[in-house]
Amino acid sequence: MSHNIRKCLACGEPLVGRSDKKFCSPQCKTYYHNQSPNRSEKIRRNLNSILNRNQSILKKYNPLGKTTVRTEVLKNEGFNFKFFTHIYKTKAGFTYYFCYDFGYMPVEDDKILIINWQDYMKDKILSVI
Repeated sequence: MSHNIRKCLACGEPLVGRSDKKFCSPQCKTYYHNQSPNRSEKIRRNLNSILNRNQSILKKYNPLGKTTVRTEVLKNEGFNFKFFTHIYKTKAGFTYYFCYDFGYMPVEDDKILIINWQDYMKDKILSVI
């Protein structure tokens, strides 16, 4: 009769006890589950990381509330234009893409206008992602 030596999924120590046991201790079980988040948790963390980086870049280049920078500058910093938290459309028909409290809008000559969120905008959010 062949004996399969089962090992703890966290530390690799041999397991003693029930045949369906996966961990040698509660500490190993906790460690394992904290180290291997499920797929949706990984996606959420990755998305939040991108959004936070975008917001930090917009904040860096907009210390005074409204500014214009070249698109290339944001791209070189690692800005990802595919990810934003919500869209705001002005009465004049301009569309701003927001990363939390900083918004941007492409303008002429391959430039980006960056603005800060204002309280009056909350009633005119077009889309929340």
